[in-house]
Amino acid sequence: MEEVETTARRHAAEAVLHVEDVTVRFGGVTALDGPSFAVPAGSVCGLIGPNGAGKTTLFNCVSRLYTPVAGSISYLGDDLLAMPAHRIAPLGIARTFQNVGLVPSLSVRENVMVGAHHRMRATFATAALRLPAVRREERERAAEADDALRRLDLLAVADRPAAGLPYGTLKRVELARALCARPSLLLLDEPASGLNHAEVDELAALLLELRDEHDLTVLLVEHHMGMVMRICDHVVVLNFGRLIAEGPPEEVQRDEAVVEAYLGTGE
Repeated sequence: MEEVETTARRHAAEAVLHVEDVTVRFGGVTALDGPSFAVPAGSVCGLIGPNGAGKTTLFNCVSRLYTPVAGSISYLGDDLLAMPAHRIAPLGIARTFQNVGLVPSLSVRENVMVGAHHRMRATFATAALRLPAVRREERERAAEADDALRRLDLLAVADRPAAGLPYGTLKRVELARALCARPSLLLLDEPASGLNHAEVDELAALLLELRDEHDLTVLLVEHHMGMVMRICDHVVVLNFGRLIAEGPPEEVQRDEAVVEAYLGTGE
């Protein structure tokens, strides 16, 4: 126990994201019941638990879609709960969604360019006037989008509308959009859902490569346990909104509370 506590304290000291005693209620339902944990810098941290455990709710708190009734969330020392949602991306935080959040009528390139919106310098007036500086900035953002699409092997569909593309492709487009935001903390909400085994293996390898290439810290919500155990350095487990375990994947996998609540007893 002392060794586990020492490891937890070290992770907290090295962490970029701190979640402390966060509580979220929807009417009479408590979605998050005071979990506290830290995400180590440069790690891939898995956030797992049964459906309804509060994982996406926690993501929505970090990205400021929800406001907890209690607790604190800080990123690199900044109090996220004191900030409006539009301030989160400029801090270096980007996310994907459990249900793909793309605009079907926009092209793939245009969807990815949305990720860089917070870095656009043009105002409403200058954009309406189509001044040379605005056109130059749009070309720069389009080039950045193409770089992300090329890295994810999507350049061939850059000019196609998002509508009608295969689900696995849409997942990669959403990841490209998140990368276009130039994040240092990437929140991935079930990126492997709907993918076949080969696609999951490719995604797992890709995420590790992107983590190293872009010096990312990744917080990953995922039900595909093989992927979690393969790529995560640290795992946090929620059940009914409460933290029931955290630590290295091999330790969490053997934790009796985790086995009972999520992994199954095998009986």
